[in-house]
Amino acid sequence: MRLISLRRLSLRARVALLAAVAVTGTIIFASFVSFTVFTGQLRAEIDQALISQAQSLGDNSDGRPGDRHDTDLFATLGLSFAAVKSGVIIQIPGSSTPAPVDMAVVRQVSKTGGPKYVLRNAGSGDIPMRVITMRARDESVIVLARSLTQVDRTVGRLEAATVVVGLGAVVLAATGGIAVAGAGLSPVRKLTRATARITRTQQLNTEPIEVVGNDEIAQLGESFNAMLTALERSRQRQRQLVADAGHELRTPLTSLRANIDLLIQTRRHPERTLPHGSLDALLTDVRAQLQELSALVDDLVALSRDDEQFPSRGDVRFDQVIRHAIDRVQRRDPTTTFSADLRPWLVYGLETELERAVTNLLDNAVKFSPAAGTVRIVLGQGELTVADEGPGIAAADLPQVFERFYRSTEARALPGAGLGLAIVRHAAEHHGGVVTAENQPTGGALMRLTLPGAPPA
Repeated sequence: MRLISLRRLSLRARVALLAAVAVTGTIIFASFVSFTVFTGQLRAEIDQALISQAQSLGDNSDGRPGDRHDTDLFATLGLSFAAVKSGVIIQIPGSSTPAPVDMAVVRQVSKTGGPKYVLRNAGSGDIPMRVITMRARDESVIVLARSLTQVDRTVGRLEAATVVVGLGAVVLAATGGIAVAGAGLSPVRKLTRATARITRTQQLNTEPIEVVGNDEIAQLGESFNAMLTALERSRQRQRQLVADAGHELRTPLTSLRANIDLLIQTRRHPERTLPHGSLDALLTDVRAQLQELSALVDDLVALSRDDEQFPSRGDVRFDQVIRHAIDRVQRRDPTTTFSADLRPWLVYGLETELERAVTNLLDNAVKFSPAAGTVRIVLGQGELTVADEGPGIAAADLPQVFERFYRSTEARALPGAGLGLAIVRHAAEHHGGVVTAENQPTGGALMRLTLPGAPPA
């Protein structure tokens, strides 16, 4: 017969089964110890009583065994008494069961230097007995036996009572295990139902699971609720990203389509040919819009990447990354002056992502600086500050400048999609850092990017 695998049983059934097995093992062990101790103590008391009674009989014997012994006392105590003198066995009346005499033991006790008495188990007919063979004072040997029938009955009743109590304890343990498992696994069943409901409806914004207590199951419920909240926030951010991206893409795409339609119309109707200067302006506009689209797509790709997609992390000299970014921005805008004070700093991370973040900070400073303005860059103890000479950031815009697609009123007249500073925050969080924005007392915005690291050795 094939045994049922524990893996096929429910957790509730397994808990009940393990509880029953544990209680059964405990009862068996306790019963074994109890029987061993009880029977050992009972045998010791019987042996001590036999020794005392045999000594009394041996000391009072005058060579005529049984002449003065009260035979009714033997019957009352369940004793059988015999005497051996000169090789002759004399069964003393008073018991219906004769005392079992072993002549080899009698000789062992009788010889000089032998033991004074010997205790043994023997049987007289079908009756188990405990027998003592002792040398008497008159050099005869007395054999005193006590029936173990009553003792065996007592032990048997104890065994039966233990079995009944043990079976009851096993049933109670199994029932208690089922009840405890049912109560303890109630949150798990709620988790299962919640998971099935989410799988069926694809709705993450469900009611959180009620958590009671502070045990491991409660912690599992809290973790599940936190996971649902995080997943819902992630889904909302994705929806917002898609909606914002669609909104930002709509404008350049609409403009591109209008310009391309105009070019197609001029090709189909040569009589409507645009002046040379207007055609050049139209093509320049198309090229600018394509560049804007390319930059927007690059920014969206950068924001959608996870840290796991960049396995090539390593030690990066942050000060050198900043110098490379300054050189890149300087080539694009040679009229801006960059004042840099960079202390060496080593960061564990991704060089390309860090350089893109610094480049976005510098591009943002150049965008809002006046013509031929100065951008001041300082790096010390892992803190990079980028200060411009622009109008600064409105107080209402400060908490939102790092949000995706957020553009202040002043920024809407300038090129860009509002993703540059969001990419900076994304890179800072990937590297365990933080980025903040503030206004300088003397005017202009100040961006502060702090990354963990250490000075290079």
